[in-house]
Amino acid sequence: MAGFIVSSPYEVKREPASLGVMEPKVSIRRAAANDADAVAAVFSAAFEGMNFVPKLHSDAEDRTFVRGFIADGETWIATHERRPIGLACIEGDWLSHLYVHPTFQNRGAGGLLLDRVKKQRPGGFQFWVFQANAGARRFYERHGCAAVEFTDGRRNEEKTPDARYEWRGAS
Repeated sequence: MAGFIVSSPYEVKREPASLGVMEPKVSIRRAAANDADAVAAVFSAAFEGMNFVPKLHSDAEDRTFVRGFIADGETWIATHERRPIGLACIEGDWLSHLYVHPTFQNRGAGGLLLDRVKKQRPGGFQFWVFQANAGARRFYERHGCAAVEFTDGRRNEEKTPDARYEWRGAS
């Protein structure tokens, strides 16, 4: 199996990429409290893969943060062979997080997660994306989302320019 292994609740080890053009079988389900450490490993890996934004928190802080939004929010996870590979957290009409482990990016998991969010919020939702995250911005725009506001980043923790996007709902 190519991808990653959660060898402990706190660590993700990469395996050689050998999936090629074959898409992994991915399932979407609601996150449970016992998923938190594996989901936090995905969250941390996704941030580590973004060289345009500072990683401000330790993996331990990420675990605490993820435990909180799984407990308090509506969090969905993408799994491959029963292991979390992506996450989407919805709070009210905000998509507060959507991340896919770098090993599984561009293979459909993000689209499945976004489809789940659209199903859960058919009237629409909004979210923030770092302006420098060109891949994510193309992804969202391909999926019917539109940028509606650009900021200089003063209001976000990373102090990195961002853009507010909206998905206006099913037609």
